[in-house]
Amino acid sequence: MEFIIIEFEKKVQEINEYFNFVQTTTHLARDFDPRKIIFVSESVHHVLKSNLFLLLYNLIESSFRNSLEKICIAITSEELSYQNLIPQIKQMWINKEYKSFGDTCPIPRETLKSEFVMNKIDMIAQEIININFNNELSGNVTPSIIKKSIEEYGLKTNHIPKENESSLFIIKDKRNNLAHGNESFSECGRNYSILKLGEIKNESIEYMRYILTHIKTFIENKHYKI
Repeated sequence: MEFIIIEFEKKVQEINEYFNFVQTTTHLARDFDPRKIIFVSESVHHVLKSNLFLLLYNLIESSFRNSLEKICIAITSEELSYQNLIPQIKQMWINKEYKSFGDTCPIPRETLKSEFVMNKIDMIAQEIININFNNELSGNVTPSIIKKSIEEYGLKTNHIPKENESSLFIIKDKRNNLAHGNESFSECGRNYSILKLGEIKNESIEYMRYILTHIKTFIENKHYKI
């Protein structure tokens, strides 16, 4: 998990450098040394601004996906049995492995259903858990998806900074509009000032930094175990 956070901070640095560059390209700049301003057309400046949404979304989805995968790796690597895990992980594993006793393993003739189920439960209790990460995040990472996902792993979401959530919704919507051609880069960038983009950038980074730190603590303290 430490590596994931290091990679996250590297990407944050890249985004900050890009944002600083975009600031120097505006022909409407007020607070910069004129000798350091790069003059570009208005449309190019808007395109540069809209690219920030793609960079931010990539940061959010990739870091979150990698951190969830890290939880799965941590659990699997310990070779824990079913009975040693918290209820949320148990439920997640059961949903994937034993959706229906009767469908996955028909009850033999002359065997009572209750006896069959009891034997099955005893077997599950001793079984070593292998959690495989299924990536279903592509293009749709929002605060609600993030909270739902980590709650499924047993993480608490009470103290997540809600005031920053709106920025993540904006980033997801703009990323999808740009990726699917529903909005041109020039149109997208035109609607956001450098000041507003800076707020969106800072709020989304702060939000994800909290999430990654929260997951890191969960893994390091092995909160997935009873």
